[in-house]
Amino acid sequence: MPDSYVIALCVVALCATAAFFYRAAVLIIYPYELDYGEGIVLWQAQHVTHLSTAYASIQHYPYIVFHYTPLYHLVSVAMSKFTGDLLIAGRLVSAISCLGICLTLAWIVYSTAPKSASRVAVIGGAVLAGAFPCGLIAMRWVPVMRVDMLGLCFTFAGLAVFVLARTSAQRYCAFVLFVAAMYTRQTLVSGVVACLLVAFVMNRREAIKFFAFTTLLGSVTMAALWFATRGEVIKHLFVYNINRFSIRLSFILLAKNLFHPLMIPFLALAAAAAFGSIRATARAISRRNLAPLRASLSTSPYHLALFTFTVHCVLAGLTSLTVGKSGSNVNYFLEFNLSVFVLASLFIARLLWRRRPKRAFFKIALAYLLPIVLVACLTLRVSALVYHLRSMGTRQAEDSEALMRILSRSPEPVMSEDMTLLYKTGKQLPFEPAIVRELAATHIWDETPLVNLISNRRFSVMIISKDYMIERYSPAVLRAIRDNYKPTETHGIFTVYVPSANATPRAQ
Repeated sequence: MPDSYVIALCVVALCATAAFFYRAAVLIIYPYELDYGEGIVLWQAQHVTHLSTAYASIQHYPYIVFHYTPLYHLVSVAMSKFTGDLLIAGRLVSAISCLGICLTLAWIVYSTAPKSASRVAVIGGAVLAGAFPCGLIAMRWVPVMRVDMLGLCFTFAGLAVFVLARTSAQRYCAFVLFVAAMYTRQTLVSGVVACLLVAFVMNRREAIKFFAFTTLLGSVTMAALWFATRGEVIKHLFVYNINRFSIRLSFILLAKNLFHPLMIPFLALAAAAAFGSIRATARAISRRNLAPLRASLSTSPYHLALFTFTVHCVLAGLTSLTVGKSGSNVNYFLEFNLSVFVLASLFIARLLWRRRPKRAFFKIALAYLLPIVLVACLTLRVSALVYHLRSMGTRQAEDSEALMRILSRSPEPVMSEDMTLLYKTGKQLPFEPAIVRELAATHIWDETPLVNLISNRRFSVMIISKDYMIERYSPAVLRAIRDNYKPTETHGIFTVYVPSANATPRAQ
């Protein structure tokens, strides 16, 4: 394929990528909340260096669940030593992790290229592979202070190390990265399971060793957390995370993700890339002979990458069905979508590596038009993100500043759904509404003490989003707020509630 064509594609892709990270840089230094979930993660990072406080019993005030494993929070605390602000540090960790994912995908494509391909084509394929994730719909999650991007960076780095490792000893590093991913977000298990399955196909004895090593490393770490928190960590990570679930909602949201106009071309290419691996596996199983498949995986990094990411994509797709969990968001599709992008990138890279496509008109059109379509999708999506950034006015910041002034002059305890404001005003976070609602709905936790606090008007002020009252509060808590507090002023999406003078306190 002509070098000028590849270079032109890469220039457009790099411009779009630069615009994406420019947007991320602007959002990193925005001093107020970008997403509702930032506040609870910020509180967790504040307390993570004291594990017994972080994973404390929720039977006592404050009623807060530490619903993630702690590695992201620890990295954010370390980063805050340089930034001086924990919120900016957490966002910076997410943005750097996103950059790490892009570079990892580029590394995979670059390292699996055949020696016969031109350097321009190889570098071009790597550049496109690194740029494509920036057009992912769920990448609006960058650079929010959430655990996902760091965990995914560990996951895809582990997949890359596994695929590109030349010795079994090197592959142990991949499983260290997988354990790191699980201790960033405990649900990130698709990567390690995929590599264990692939290792089992290639060498059963080694696969058992990898499994034993991963289990030992993960268990020792969990045992240390268990002793440090007197067993509370198990409750926070697993028991308190059992939210209500709708399988119908799972499939609706999955279909919405799959059939988004910007996702369809990548999904089609991923399916084309995975077809060979699926066919080879089916042939090996039907003939009860894994030797040809093992030989292909052992001798060709490209085939090993295709096979590994095909397995990972299937597992990540199944895991993404947990999006039916109450309180879920688009981040549940990140791992699956990124795996789709890896497969699509490997397919596109192979087209670029061919100096002269075969003369059939369809194949020539495919080789030349598909990369243009994908780069256009990337550019359109990033343009939409940057345009949205420009539409963010000063009004939101002014509303946040007004709410900060209210919280600063209000005696504790106070309550705010914008939990980043509590951090900035030095106030204690009393509870996180959405998690508490789920605990009450699933009968895991008795909300009576919290209802009594509200009914007795213990909070000097409550800042509540008028758009999410039904979604984030149980009926009992919502009734207590309405019976004992009155709205006084509104700033943006938030309404300020203060104790109502004519309310009757509830007996303890």
